[in-house]
Amino acid sequence: MKRADLDTVLTHDGREWVVRADGIEARGADWGELDESLRRALAGSGRYAPGSRVRVFMGFDFETLPRWLRQYHYHYFNRWVEIRV
Repeated sequence: MKRADLDTVLTHDGREWVVRADGIEARGADWGELDESLRRALAGSGRYAPGSRVRVFMGFDFETLPRWLRQYHYHYFNRWVEIRV
């Protein structure tokens, strides 16, 4: 499997999904909004050439789950996306 070009931390603030990494932040109420926000953030960062594809791993922050819920599989929230900048 190809490695990620960018590893991010995924959380939910009670209203929106939030992705953060290396000074980049994206937010969205659903996956579509989050992915579009991430595309804009990647394009605006100046790190990726226009038209390039960026493979992003979103690893869910286990610490954001209530302790009683941690027995379940938090990795179900992990995501891989490929964003065209």
